[in-house]
Amino acid sequence: MTFRELLDCVRFENVAPHIVRMYPDMRQSLGWYKIHFDMLRLMQPVFHEDANDKVCHITMKDWEDGSGLHLDDYPMEGDLWEHSLTKELIVALDVKATKEELAACCLWHTSFYGFVEKHVKERFRTEDLDLDTLNRWDDSLYYKAKALQNFSIIREHGGFIPTIIQLSKSKKAELIKQAKDSMFLGSTPMNRIKRKKHFRIEFLEHYYERMSVISDFIVQAIPALKGIRNYILVEQLCELFKSELFGFVVIPSYAEENEDSATYLLNLIQKYDMLPKADNVILYRARGYEYNHAYDDLRKEERRLYDTVCEIVGQKENIGSGDLIIDIIPELGRQTLIWVVAYNGKPIAE
Repeated sequence: MTFRELLDCVRFENVAPHIVRMYPDMRQSLGWYKIHFDMLRLMQPVFHEDANDKVCHITMKDWEDGSGLHLDDYPMEGDLWEHSLTKELIVALDVKATKEELAACCLWHTSFYGFVEKHVKERFRTEDLDLDTLNRWDDSLYYKAKALQNFSIIREHGGFIPTIIQLSKSKKAELIKQAKDSMFLGSTPMNRIKRKKHFRIEFLEHYYERMSVISDFIVQAIPALKGIRNYILVEQLCELFKSELFGFVVIPSYAEENEDSATYLLNLIQKYDMLPKADNVILYRARGYEYNHAYDDLRKEERRLYDTVCEIVGQKENIGSGDLIIDIIPELGRQTLIWVVAYNGKPIAE
């Protein structure tokens, strides 16, 4: 039986309890496991000669800390997902596991570096940055390069980037605390000047990390803001830089052919805790194509999704009161992609 055949003969609802039992720290990630499961089932298996192996061995193995035996599959981590689907699963004679348990083990390994392609790119920092002369693993350099690239795009479209001085006192205090908490001076004595320099490096790392995250969303949204249905300006989105709290999540749909992609996302966020919480929310919705009623903001399925996002993020305080950005990305085909941005502070569209 191949990995793809295993996935085709189990239901995620029956696999999920085994993920929680076998990997307790993954309880809060079940929504992403569902996405990963559905993504793999929609993916076309493709064999690669240069991949890790043609088969995957399922064995019982002790954890590195000696805490007990557990199911293990090798090799699966780090291989191309499309190739992993072609692997024949060779189960050792001493393994007594159900198909659901085998699937839980395989999913844990295939998602080790990320549940979707975006996660893998972020983990290995393969975004489209000019990193020829930059050490991508140096956080302070990486976040600064990423933020500055975004800043340039935002300014080209009329946006502004607040200076550190323009941030609120509470936000600056938070960044200062983060910098102090993350400072590692070791046992080498440092004078005041060196300590100050070291602190500044830590402070700017946290500053640019935050600014790069927010600017990523703004850059993603900029093309859609030109659409006649979107009322938000780039300058308004730039107010997010001054927000006291900022959180976001990007969730793609992997709906089957007979399933509406917005309904897929609705069911997902209703069942699993995947959204950040804050006072205000922005929903960026992209789908692969226009519908006949091209000038309507949302279909009824998308309206339910929007209302539910507002309810969950605002904890039932802001049903239907979030800001909305609508986009068309042809590459999505029949699928839908949402960015859910949660923030505290002044609503951007006021």
